[in-house]
Amino acid sequence: MTKLHPLSLILAALWFSTAAIFVPQLTWLTFAFLLCAIFRGLLTVFNLQLWWKQIKKMIPLFIAIIIIQLLFTKKGNLLWGKSWYAIYSVGLHRSIAVNLRLLILFFSAQILLILNYEDFDIAFSALHLPEEFAFMIFYTIHIIPSAGEQIQHSLQLVKFRGINMRKLPVKSQLNIYRNISLSVLAEVLSRSAVQAIALDLRGFRSAGKHTHLLQKKFSLYDIIFYLFITVITLLYLFSILT
Repeated sequence: MTKLHPLSLILAALWFSTAAIFVPQLTWLTFAFLLCAIFRGLLTVFNLQLWWKQIKKMIPLFIAIIIIQLLFTKKGNLLWGKSWYAIYSVGLHRSIAVNLRLLILFFSAQILLILNYEDFDIAFSALHLPEEFAFMIFYTIHIIPSAGEQIQHSLQLVKFRGINMRKLPVKSQLNIYRNISLSVLAEVLSRSAVQAIALDLRGFRSAGKHTHLLQKKFSLYDIIFYLFITVITLLYLFSILT
């Protein structure tokens, strides 16, 4: 899979994300999730332990979505219970669908995070788009995980100082989170300034024709990939039109 052109990987992430947003059928959503997970695994390795470590942080969100959908969606066939705690088929369907959408978006983001700036530059150059687009998208995609890691690191330092956040008053917790957020924001802005200077020194946005150190051409793997997603898309459109 690493033999795919960077543009193919970006289009794959967009294709899966589009399916997560616009496909309403649970069967097709499940199929899209399996394809996305397999595609993500083929890019590197099927590290199920790492996947579980990443996904288990989202379990509270998944549970909350299930509870909200089951309790407040009173449509379809009654599956269990009665009155306010009755579970209906539509609520169960929606809870599963929403969680599948989140998982597909998660794996799609993982596909983009594999790519470095050179990959984005090559992909956008293939579309004859300015390199500014490549940098803006690359920087936006990577700034959120980077900020999240800094927040986790700061919270770990607070724990090492013997401070139990759960035992603190709400006001004290908010003050700590505020200080951490301001610190992370200052770090992001400082890093952005340094990167801007580095880009200027490398001649970013300078006049004249630009050359690329790394070159990547489309291969047979890319053709197979485009044919595959075209066939799946056509099958889906045929299924909803008939």
